[in-house]
Parts: sequence; C-alpha cells; structure tokens
Amino acid sequence: MLLLRALPRPKDLTRDCEFRRAFYAVWGKVSCILDAAETDVEYMPYMQRLSIKACWGGQERYFIDNRALTVDDDSYLIFNDRRTYASSIRSVQPVRSFSIFFRPGFAEEVLGGMLTPEDRILERGGATGTRSVEFSEHLRPQDRLVTPVLRYIAFHVQQGVDDEGWYEEQLSFLLERMLSSHRLTMQAIRSLSAIRASKRQELYRRLSWGRDFIHGSYQQQITIDDMARASCLSKYHFIRLFHALEGVTPYRYLQQKRVAAAQRLLSTTQLSHVEIAEQVGFDHRSTMFRQMRRVTGRSARQWRAQSLALSATSRA
Repeated sequence: MLLLRALPRPKDLTRDCEFRRAFYAVWGKVSCILDAAETDVEYMPYMQRLSIKACWGGQERYFIDNRALTVDDDSYLIFNDRRTYASSIRSVQPVRSFSIFFRPGFAEEVLGGMLTPEDRILERGGATGTRSVEFSEHLRPQDRLVTPVLRYIAFHVQQGVDDEGWYEEQLSFLLERMLSSHRLTMQAIRSLSAIRASKRQELYRRLSWGRDFIHGSYQQQITIDDMARASCLSKYHFIRLFHALEGVTPYRYLQQKRVAAAQRLLSTTQLSHVEIAEQVGFDHRSTMFRQMRRVTGRSARQWRAQSLALSATSRA
C-alpha cells in the first residue's frame, strides 16, 4: 500500500532522481491513495491502474480520448485499468484532490467473492473467479452507495491514519460498492428504448457525454443545442432520452447543477449574490433566486443565513 499526502511533482517523475526510481518501483504494483491540496499542477498522459477520483473545494480536469471531464464536489470519476489520461488543477484557492488506485487484480478478487455462492466458498479453498471488471467511464453524481465509503477513507487519510491492513479492508468495501453501482448503471442501460444491447450501450455512452459536458460547462451560457452536440445526438432524441434516463430534462439538470454550485459558494464565501450568480452561470441574480427556491424550497438569503448559523454553532 502506498499512501501519499502530497502529490508527486511532475518534474520529479520525469528526471532521473532517487524519488523517481523509488516511486516507479512500486507504482502500479500496489494499491495507492493520493490526497493533497493543490492550486496549480499538471500531469502529462500516463497509463494508470483502475482508479476512482474525487475533488473537493474546486475542480480537477481529466483528459481522456479527446474529452475533458471536470470533477468537483458534486461528482466522482472511475477510470478502468490500463487507461491513459492526463489531469490538471488550476485554481486560486487550494483544491483537495483525492484518488485511489487499486492494485492489479484487486477488483477481480472482490467481484469473484461477490459472485461466489456462500455454500461454494469452502469448495474453492479461498480462490475467486477471474472475471474481468470494466466500469463506465463518466462523471457520477455523489450518491449514498459509493460516496460514504469514499469520504470515510478520505477522512481517515486526513486524520493521519497509516494502518495498511485497515485501508486494505476499506478498499475492498469501496470496490464492492463500486461494483454494486455498476450493476445499477447496467440496469439504466437496459432501460433505454433500443432493441439491441450494443445500441443501448452506445446511447448511454453518448448521453453520458452530454451529462459530462453540463458538469464541465455549467458556468458558461450553454444551450440545449450545445448539450446535444456534445452527445452526438439530435436535439429531439437527446431531450427525450436524457429525460428517460435522468428523470429530469437537460435544462432542469443544468439548473440543478448551478444551484448546487451556488449553495457551496453561499456557504463557504462572502461573495455577493450577483457575483455568485455570475460564477455559476445564471444570467441574473433573480434567476438564481428563482431556481434556488424551486430546487431547495429556500431563497439564497435563507440558505446563507442557515449556513452562518450552523457555522457559528459548530464553533461554539
């Protein structure tokens, strides 16, 4: 197990030095947890192991297959084993970047254990199946399945826990939750109205492009046409299929994303309502007020007042 509370500096990974030799002696061979606060860092494309990414207090961008995926407080991201991608953080304030890389075969071991009936465990003598694991690579909203375990691990890393055995158990629990989430994804794919399985998978992939585009571009004045174009679908098909998959229209999903971002800024900054509305993509302060009340049932002023009251209570 490799536990790093500071990201390795890109220059130290490219030049011939003791750190580079020691780092690559274990990198990709054991599980690794990276947890660090950064403002300006960029990593060139590199082939990595199966990993899950989270980011708090800002944004981290990942670049893969000519796509840019923006991870922030609202989402996490999974990349499959032996995938090549780059990443960067550009921020005025420190952004907490959190990644877990799983050792080779770990996910297959967990999946084998999940698929082995209890009455056959003893017959196998502890051995599990070798079925390969392949996740859908798109931004996933924070949820009640994966997120609690991910945050639980991140909390203990931040608290200074260094127990490798404990982390090994927690990563096993996390993988089990990730695999369970993957089952839900496959159910969502099967729900799409296409006859052939390959067509349903392709539709889901394209809809994911549109959803990822919203998460990466919500601060700009984007349109339904822009979202459909990012999905490589006609506007009509994009709206209909997105609503069937997400339960809300693309426009409503965009507004919900902006509201979530506005809530964080209201809770953590002293920016004015006008400044927050501009930062999260609303065309006017009044639009932000209206959308916040529609989504949360509370006004921006009420949300900020409640956040200040909770902050004061926690300090008392």
